[in-house]
Amino acid sequence: MPTPDSRSVSELFTDALNQLSKLVRNEVQLARKELSSKASEAMTAIGLLVCAGLFLIPALVELLTALAAWMEELGTGRPVAHLIASAVGLVIVAILGAAGMSRLKANSLVPERTVHQIQQDVVAAKEHI
Repeated sequence: MPTPDSRSVSELFTDALNQLSKLVRNEVQLARKELSSKASEAMTAIGLLVCAGLFLIPALVELLTALAAWMEELGTGRPVAHLIASAVGLVIVAILGAAGMSRLKANSLVPERTVHQIQQDVVAAKEHI
């Protein structure tokens, strides 16, 4: 086997292309794994939101009905009591919806390790050129 100093330019070029090809394959494999992980996280977030919605609806109906009944006992008119109870329900829905949507933001789905590794590879390739 020839020493690295005695290899021809074509051999060095072929070696560089082989290494670049292997690097690209590795980066694609890493990106696939990371995207799969991010997709799994997104599906979990969606599942949690659906389950929360299913359990939230009857619980909120009961709680808001009880709140309205309590406010009626305190002397608030029936329509005003139900309006206030509905407003409380909307605030709760807004808070839960915002929490669920924050888990689905595009930034949380970006394959950060792959992007960082590709940036490092670009820097390393520029240094060798």
